[in-house]
Amino acid sequence: MEKLPDDMKTDEIVWNSRKEVEKYLANVYAGIENPALEKYDPWLGLSDEVDLTWTVHPTYGINLGNWAPNTNFHNKYSLWYRAIRASFVFENNVDRCGEISPDLKTRYKAEVKFLRGYYYWLLLRQYGPVILLKELQPSDADFANMMRAPFDECVDYIVQMMDEAEVDLPLHWWDDQNNMGRPNKIVCKSVKSTVLTYAASPQWNGNVEYSNFNNPDGTPLVNTTYDESKWKRAAEASRDVINISENQPEANLRLYKNNEDGGGDFNPYKSLVDLHVKKWNSEVIFGKYAIYQGPPHSWMIHSSPGPNNLGGNAPTQRVVDAFLMENGKTIDDPTSGYVETGFASTPNQHWNPSNRNVNTEEGRKQIISDIRESKAWGHWEGDWNMYANREPRFYASVMYNRRIIPQLPDDIDKRNYYNSAGQKDGYARVEFYYGGLSRQSGSYTFFPRTGYLVQKKNDPQANMRDREYPNSYMSVFIRYAQIMLDYIEALNEYDPNNADIRKYWDMIRERAGVPSAFITNPEIAGNKELQREFILRERQIELAFEGDRYFTSRRR
Repeated sequence: MEKLPDDMKTDEIVWNSRKEVEKYLANVYAGIENPALEKYDPWLGLSDEVDLTWTVHPTYGINLGNWAPNTNFHNKYSLWYRAIRASFVFENNVDRCGEISPDLKTRYKAEVKFLRGYYYWLLLRQYGPVILLKELQPSDADFANMMRAPFDECVDYIVQMMDEAEVDLPLHWWDDQNNMGRPNKIVCKSVKSTVLTYAASPQWNGNVEYSNFNNPDGTPLVNTTYDESKWKRAAEASRDVINISENQPEANLRLYKNNEDGGGDFNPYKSLVDLHVKKWNSEVIFGKYAIYQGPPHSWMIHSSPGPNNLGGNAPTQRVVDAFLMENGKTIDDPTSGYVETGFASTPNQHWNPSNRNVNTEEGRKQIISDIRESKAWGHWEGDWNMYANREPRFYASVMYNRRIIPQLPDDIDKRNYYNSAGQKDGYARVEFYYGGLSRQSGSYTFFPRTGYLVQKKNDPQANMRDREYPNSYMSVFIRYAQIMLDYIEALNEYDPNNADIRKYWDMIRERAGVPSAFITNPEIAGNKELQREFILRERQIELAFEGDRYFTSRRR
């Protein structure tokens, strides 16, 4: 009669067992979810870069103004505060476990400090200034009457958690890859860079529209006086990450390139494609990989053309027009070579690098293989001029009408499934026009209303006719290119002539396969306003469809 039920765990059981302690730690991590940008996370559908087709998804109604304070969409408030509370409980009790070494206890406590700061960052990013709990509160605490902390105090606490956590964490996990996804020094410094860049931006730095944003006791929640030193602080945080990349090669941190292991020639298009399908590559700083592959598979289903897929992740014309030409110039530059009307009379120089005879069955299979291996890319003869000779990031990111679908095998029947009668030539050129196979008339709803689909993060080696996936995939939260963009953006705000602006911007453009912005537009050099405009455009292009645009367009 005195035996406890098997499913009832006492405090003593939990904190004396390594297995139970690590389960508890996993529970602290559980608040970091795999993003589902095409369905449940608002950061894509509410931005200006994508229109989500489906009326059943919450962002559709929100974009039409059909929402209210009780809509309760993407409400993570209680989830993240529960995780913060769990981080305190863990930190206060892990030392009780005799089955865990002192060194591992120290590391675990550093991990929950990181998680506490990271959850506060997610709260701050979504809700603005929040209630700041710096210690475990009793269960009967008067939470309802607690006041928000000022924005800058929230930022300082997050930075404090990152600084304290990194002291007891390793630099990287390359020598223990089972721990990939846990924080390390690079992750802590990168989150710090992200937070400080956000805090230095005009939304929260000198924004007089927040003049009356106060607690009930009158405490101002936002400092409405502009402070340039916030940009300096942000730049220093980003520079700390860059220093690791440049001075500590064992960290394996750099812009990913397809030939980084010494194999083959550099191919900017292949580098940009593989960057988003090869998990834990050298550019990934922080992310999440799960055996359950629902989110990445769902992304590909929602970003691949129908009729059997649900393709409706539709880039807007605004973001399509933001991408550069292959010569690095913007499409509104009269010297760029951009033509908006008509059709291309000649193909792109990269369309058929191996000179396949595309008019034969053997050549058809060969060129499809080249496309799926990201060796062949760019427009074909007969494609719309507006998609001709665009930069590699455009082709790695956007599926446009008549483009050959990469993520299908060369089987002629599987490819012809995507074409109307009279157009079944075994290539599967996507049909986004009204009445086409991927934009059928009537009540068919799985199509991109803008006439484009997101191609980024689609594995070209997948078989989306049968929904077969050759690899396992991950969600990326922070990558190195973002840190470099953070750095040059911050530098520009207080030192627009700093040589590092061009140095690191050129590195991003070189990997993207386009010339330096200072060659294509020399007039921007040293001009804070012009450089800012071009830097933010670079960010819009480089980080397109990754969840950054919503926040960048608001903080700026």
